[in-house]
Amino acid sequence: MASLTAFIFIGTPNIYHGGIIPTHYITLSENNRPCLTLKMFDKEKEILRIIPTYENIIDDIYFLIYSFVLTKKYRINDFHLKEMYEVFSKEERNSIYNEVKQGFLDINIKVVFNILAGSTLLIQLDKISQYPNDYEITTPFILKN
Repeated sequence: MASLTAFIFIGTPNIYHGGIIPTHYITLSENNRPCLTLKMFDKEKEILRIIPTYENIIDDIYFLIYSFVLTKKYRINDFHLKEMYEVFSKEERNSIYNEVKQGFLDINIKVVFNILAGSTLLIQLDKISQYPNDYEITTPFILKN
């Protein structure tokens, strides 16, 4: 069984009390290859499961948020259980990542990254700040083995 190494909550910021009013979340599971699973917060059924690119997992997370939560730009069946490598070429992915960054400029959204020890996301934290949205990041502080 794959190990869950991150939970990413998607929603709107609560302007009165801080935090987030979540609508969706993404889990990152990792073992021999990473997998992103998108779900609605109030339902158990998954919306989408996709294999991200290793070097651009953060970009792929934002692609999922923008394309399947905010805009519904793509059909889920065209992506479910597929690898980003097989769906788009490197040039297409780079173009899409830029489009997604631009798309976040006018959207009031908050993304909270809860990253556990051993997650690949720990070495890609700087990429999160490249997106123009409200975000928070929690990382391991105290570990007990």
